[in-house]
Amino acid sequence: MPHPDEPNPRVELPAEGPERNPEAAPARSVRRATARRASNRRATARHRQTDTNASIIEFLAQHPGSTTGDLAKALNLDPGNVATRLTQLTKAGEIRRATHGYRTK
Repeated sequence: MPHPDEPNPRVELPAEGPERNPEAAPARSVRRATARRASNRRATARHRQTDTNASIIEFLAQHPGSTTGDLAKALNLDPGNVATRLTQLTKAGEIRRATHGYRTK
């Protein structure tokens, strides 16, 4: 047993895995899992977009002449997102602009 005043003769080896260099890229399996989660989030967002478009069209069928603000309040959505969707739906021919607000075709 070494004396307490003597330096420790053991040699420290570098750590294995991602702990060895915090700036190194994560393992391949971690990157794949992250990419998979991101892909699932995008798929969910695309699915919700379709639901949102359908709910906007349905609301306009029941309430013709509704404005962006009316739709945003009624459907509990962000007014900026509603405005974007209304523009997309108008260009696609699903709805049309009325003298006040929007209406279905």
